Amino acid sequence: MDGASRLVTVELNAAVQAVAREQLGSDVRVTFVAKDGGEWLEGYDGEPFDLVFADTWPGKFTHLERALELVAPGGTYLIDDLFPQPGWPEAHEASVKRLLAELEGRHDFRSVRLAWASGLVMAVRGASESTASS
Repeated sequence: MDGASRLVTVELNAAVQAVAREQLGSDVRVTFVAKDGGEWLEGYDGEPFDLVFADTWPGKFTHLERALELVAPGGTYLIDDLFPQPGWPEAHEASVKRLLAELEGRHDFRSVRLAWASGLVMAVRGASESTASS
């Protein structure tokens, strides 16, 4: 990140957030939010982001529209955990299929699936697209 960049990390689990705070806590560009991701998405009213990485259900399987609204024109929406894994909930596969179909059907984002790690999708908002929902 350059000097003008900012990072907002939202994490409900205090132990997980403590690891990030240990590594990045002295960086004034980082804001740590200890809150449920869905609640944060519903209440956030700031500027859009150049990158939204939805690493958990809120912003991916729930609150998708709100997360996509927060991607700036030309910005990227990134998600993981799309390949089946042992121990995942039974509904996970159906949720992934719905999510992928919804992303692929959007005209304001261009998406690409990446067969890497746990399965990724990178979706880029058109540079001329509004951040209002479509």
